[in-house]
Amino acid sequence: MNSRSALALALAISLLAATGNAVAQPGPASLDVTVTGLHSTKGALLVCLWKDKAGFPTCQKSKTAMQRRVAITATTMRVNFAGIAPGRYAVTAQHDEDGDGKLKTNFIGMPKEGVGISNNPGGMPGYDKSLVQVGAGTAIEVRTKYLFGG
Repeated sequence: MNSRSALALALAISLLAATGNAVAQPGPASLDVTVTGLHSTKGALLVCLWKDKAGFPTCQKSKTAMQRRVAITATTMRVNFAGIAPGRYAVTAQHDEDGDGKLKTNFIGMPKEGVGISNNPGGMPGYDKSLVQVGAGTAIEVRTKYLFGG
């Protein structure tokens, strides 16, 4: 092998080594949440994005859930979480009809205002059952339920 070939081979190996060590990092993700079934335009909508289950499913009990609070202008609302890390998340939605920032509950702790959760599971909401995979341009629908007619 001549010196020119050896130099070309060394350069090719160094380029391969340099690119082989570079780990492609996924870009930021986004999540569009469409909340349906709101029975009025009173109050505010609180949508929370959960990366962990501490305090789940009540937004007010979480120190880590990302929160979006918007005035309700229609019975179907859309909320976006942009620039988040790709991964598995749960989503909760609360129709804070009286706008006081608290989820109204009855004497046994059941919600008296509208609530919804990702994957729209029946029964008691579970964090694991609510997880959705979020990447670039992910969109989900969360249906609001009024357990006591609200």
